[in-house]
Amino acid sequence: MNLAKRFSIPHRDNWPSPSLYYEAINSSTHQFKEEIYDIYFGAKFRYNYREKEAWDNYPKPHEVLYGNVMGVEATNEQIDNLFRIQKDFGIEISLTINQLNVPIELYYSKNDRVLEAFINWLQEFYDRGLRSCTLANNHLMRSGVLHKRFPEMKWKNTVNQQVSTAQQVLDYLYLGYNVVQLDRSLNRNMDELKRIREAVDEYKERYPEKHVKTCMLVWEDCMPSCPFKREHDDLQMHLRKINYELNPWSQLTCKTWRDVLGDNTIPRFGTNCYWSSVDTFNEYAELVDIFKYSGRLSPIIPQGNGTLKAGWLFSNRVAADSFSTIIENKFEPLYLWIFGTGIFSQLVTDPEIIQSGLSNNFWMTDQGKKLERVLMNCKNQCHRCHLCEKTFGIDDIQSILEPEIPAKLIGKKH
Repeated sequence: MNLAKRFSIPHRDNWPSPSLYYEAINSSTHQFKEEIYDIYFGAKFRYNYREKEAWDNYPKPHEVLYGNVMGVEATNEQIDNLFRIQKDFGIEISLTINQLNVPIELYYSKNDRVLEAFINWLQEFYDRGLRSCTLANNHLMRSGVLHKRFPEMKWKNTVNQQVSTAQQVLDYLYLGYNVVQLDRSLNRNMDELKRIREAVDEYKERYPEKHVKTCMLVWEDCMPSCPFKREHDDLQMHLRKINYELNPWSQLTCKTWRDVLGDNTIPRFGTNCYWSSVDTFNEYAELVDIFKYSGRLSPIIPQGNGTLKAGWLFSNRVAADSFSTIIENKFEPLYLWIFGTGIFSQLVTDPEIIQSGLSNNFWMTDQGKKLERVLMNCKNQCHRCHLCEKTFGIDDIQSILEPEIPAKLIGKKH
């Protein structure tokens, strides 16, 4: 399996240091760098002006804020270092503008002043060498103005637009997107992934000159089709002023069914890919071009003496310097490994020790492998299945939102 340009990884927008992330990428192995498709980061467009717009009763200040919904963004110094990464190592960087709530001024301001300012803001990134951007704005994509202004840009939709069928994938390609980021539900729907692969291949045959990829967010611990997601994103934008996770509203949502580390207690509470074996990973890799990992919010900076290095970690104690290393050594289950940074000299990297530590993992038992196969195509129709509950000794759950959920989960963890 060729792993070149297979992984989309986050910039640590929440880190206070302007250069530490560059140092981690710089210290990583050549093989790791070869495996990275892009590094995505957040930034917000700001534009303030005073005007009596068509919807105003009198002249008033307008404060336009448009960008990413994570509530953090890369600093100017961090962006400088991201462009250094792109120049020095050939790893493409990708701007994220994934806000679904579009400011009315962007479309309707007098003389299109806000739209012009927004496009000029994008132009600054483009002139510096940016060639990849996530943009959740289908009207702008359909207009063609961005493709004309930025002919070399590769455009991504956002996962939050919930593209979940082959027909939707084609629709987004015809809107003008190059990289279609798939809905989380497809992590558990191999049947539809096969239909998407077929549709995309046919599209590429028809338009061989176009850069077209599919991308899957494989690990985020989000509830399937979460009814709070849109509201959460609107609130999360204000993270620097009001932290949703520390606010009483958050007690109604994720914290009910996650553990203290923010992880799901059993697989049915999320849409993560549970790749136990290399064979399972290969099945997904034949259907999806890019695997994306979340983590822009991560505030954790490894401490201690030694060189900070980017790679793949699990349990914050074990590290592999490339995904190829994981595949070649069959460090299974694969789902345990996530993109991370660490001082590798302080971590376990010896293959024999790693193998020994993984050998008794639940997911490598017959029971674990059975659950893995079911999860690949369960479509999150949990009320018809309950295999997760049966596997981990929990009473059947009809909905994650049942008020009895916390009591059912005491002492349970996959």
